[in-house]
Amino acid sequence: MQQLNLKGKILFVFSDPGGAKPILSLIENEKLHETLVVSDREYPFYKDFKSQVKILENEPEDIINSYKPNLIYTGTSYRSEIEKQFIQIANQKGITSISFIDHWTSMRNRFELPEGKLIFPSQIDVIDERAKQIAINEGIDKEKIVITGNPYHTWLKNWKPTISKEQFLQSIHSTISKKKIALFAPDPLSNVNGLKDFGFDEVSAIKELKELFKSQSQINDKWIFFIKTHPNQDLSKLDAEIKDDTNFYTLPSDVDVNSCIYYSDLVMGFFSSFLIEADIMKKKVLRYLPKQINDPIRELNIGQIVNKDTITNYLMKAKWN
Repeated sequence: MQQLNLKGKILFVFSDPGGAKPILSLIENEKLHETLVVSDREYPFYKDFKSQVKILENEPEDIINSYKPNLIYTGTSYRSEIEKQFIQIANQKGITSISFIDHWTSMRNRFELPEGKLIFPSQIDVIDERAKQIAINEGIDKEKIVITGNPYHTWLKNWKPTISKEQFLQSIHSTISKKKIALFAPDPLSNVNGLKDFGFDEVSAIKELKELFKSQSQINDKWIFFIKTHPNQDLSKLDAEIKDDTNFYTLPSDVDVNSCIYYSDLVMGFFSSFLIEADIMKKKVLRYLPKQINDPIRELNIGQIVNKDTITNYLMKAKWN
């Protein structure tokens, strides 16, 4: 794993949480001071970090011309274009640029412009050797790739909540008392043809879980599912499924994510980085995979893989209670 050596005036750019959290952690871990941090989105977790995040109002080129950075460091997204816009301008102006990839999926697509053109930064930071090999296999120049780990994981190991569990539940207007909390954070697979490509998506998974609650009274009596939606989630799809269902509660968009993980009895999802973060916080993890798939985080050995036929056994195990 290579040590970072970031110097001079640095312009940081991100959109998705997968880029935002590692970048904000990187600034603190490396004790960087001469920085400008911009994004096109606001998140509640900004308050957990010392850096001030400025919401993008001006054109990327105007920001670059005004700040005159020595380096532009970006996250990567699959729905936002701002990071690629900054990389493209950096290349045109001869400014060194680095992009961070927080996962093992869609490496090449993260640098594709709407018209299909690929735009790569000077350097691409990835989290481990496996990510590097996947990137190389997808056609990214191996000379550009540097293994740095994930700065957010280093930061998260030392995180503690500032509020009690009672205060947390009050903040989300929850009235639960004795039920166990399962925090379900599904990837928004319906955005990427999940039913076709994986055989399931977040909507079909929730349908299965609803049927489980109806048929298994012991689960109904002991558990409630808090749903932490992804920022890119089409909420109308989930709302249509769980409206008026007391076993499922969609958390407010401004909820403190780390407090959610910390105060849950277990965390469940498909294969997002959310599960890695829960594992770092030493939480019980279930991975709900209704079908056998090409599992992008299989090699990490995080959590127990379950489906509708096996999840009851794990929810009712004594060690979960």
